[in-house]
Amino acid sequence: MILDRILFRSHLHPHEKLLYVVHSHWFAVYKKAVKVSFFGLLVPALFFFMFPTEVSLYVFGIWFVMGFFRFFYEITDWYFDVLLVTNHGVIALDWNGFFDKSSSRVDFESISGVEYEKHGILANLFDFGHLVLGAEGDSELSLHKAASPKEAEEQVMHAREKFFEEKGLKDEKVLKQILSGMVKNHVREESEKHHGLADLL
Repeated sequence: MILDRILFRSHLHPHEKLLYVVHSHWFAVYKKAVKVSFFGLLVPALFFFMFPTEVSLYVFGIWFVMGFFRFFYEITDWYFDVLLVTNHGVIALDWNGFFDKSSSRVDFESISGVEYEKHGILANLFDFGHLVLGAEGDSELSLHKAASPKEAEEQVMHAREKFFEEKGLKDEKVLKQILSGMVKNHVREESEKHHGLADLL
């Protein structure tokens, strides 16, 4: 969570706190990661050990470095496609490359509901599913193969309830301050009227 707070803090507003991060399950990226690891890292390493020459060092070395960057890209793409639950709402990040990023935000006041779906044996066995946050109008935020979708749903709803509780307390405090100010003004005006009558008498 500390790493998440560091990496995602640029997406938060001032005084906004990151409460929970919903990542896609590792199952969503393991096929690509295994394929890149095998063809991009293991194969060139094996070829180099089979043919340890200076030429093969350059050829398979470049192959290995390219495979490493591809592996890093796939892991980064998986890590930064998330839903960020904050004390103000939910932010959906979509990472399609180092220079291709987008985000969308829904405040808790606009969220109409949260639901998730699990389809198949693997989804139930490894606990992942499709998480959807409905919002006013036709807009929605979603994350495919979200890890622990039930827990994510509970975290969103808990943060939403806390937001409305704090908002209610703030509204109550503001109302008290307004009423207190009105009472003070009324008392002062009445006091000034009495002083005015006393001066006339």
